[in-house]
Amino acid sequence: MWTQLLAVATTVVWCVSAQNSTNVTVADVEQAFTTAKIVPDVLPSFDPVGLLNVVFLDNVTNTNISVTPGLNLTREQTALRPTVSFTSNTTSFAQQTFILAMVDPDAPTPQNPTVAQIRHLLAPNITLSGSLATGALLVNNSPAISDFQRPTPPAGSDPHRYILLLFAQPANFSSDVPGIVNSSTPISNFNISAFAEQLGLGSPLAGNFFLTGPDANSTGNGTASSAASSSTSTSPAGSSGGASNPPSSAVGMAELSWVGVTLSMGFLGMLLL
Repeated sequence: MWTQLLAVATTVVWCVSAQNSTNVTVADVEQAFTTAKIVPDVLPSFDPVGLLNVVFLDNVTNTNISVTPGLNLTREQTALRPTVSFTSNTTSFAQQTFILAMVDPDAPTPQNPTVAQIRHLLAPNITLSGSLATGALLVNNSPAISDFQRPTPPAGSDPHRYILLLFAQPANFSSDVPGIVNSSTPISNFNISAFAEQLGLGSPLAGNFFLTGPDANSTGNGTASSAASSSTSTSPAGSSGGASNPPSSAVGMAELSWVGVTLSMGFLGMLLL
């Protein structure tokens, strides 16, 4: 039992934004990954060099939630795509291209993860906008391999771990990845560590995670994972559905909200597996 714990049109840009609004340190995140057994369940090791800042908008209460590692969130709170940013003291990352992934290693249940991992998001070709020191926006001008899928753990399951990881993207990624995974590849039975090894991604540069369990009134046989079907909150390419305003520095919750805005609008519409 777990108790702690982005096709798009060429004129559309997908943005992920957030700022480090908590006092969490890199060491805190590293320890939390070990405590939650993400190491070794998902990653053989984890040595982050920055912070992955994730913010969700609760569409019911209209409040922002900044994710701290292991934060418990409801399905309602994670229904919309989150905003994400990267904070690091390594200035060379400003020119780097990244891959952002989100996986669920606990499907259909943590005790019987027979269809894990579920690939809730796999978005390549991400670049940074803004200051790394204060939290640079993750920005992508190309389609995601796997668009964001909201958490939907089955009835009767303990909370699932939903893990977001940021990798440096190698120069050969775009030519090599179609032979391994594409938009038609099933999102179940994925392995982020094997994927990273096959494509030479190296270890993740940063990560974050949250926990989400089924709704108290949910029903089902508990054999399907949250991401086995598309989220009703996932907007079609170019849609701005579910967008929120950028989080303030006072917020305290998490999600992965990707917002589509036209290039002509720049970043005015910015606010997510």
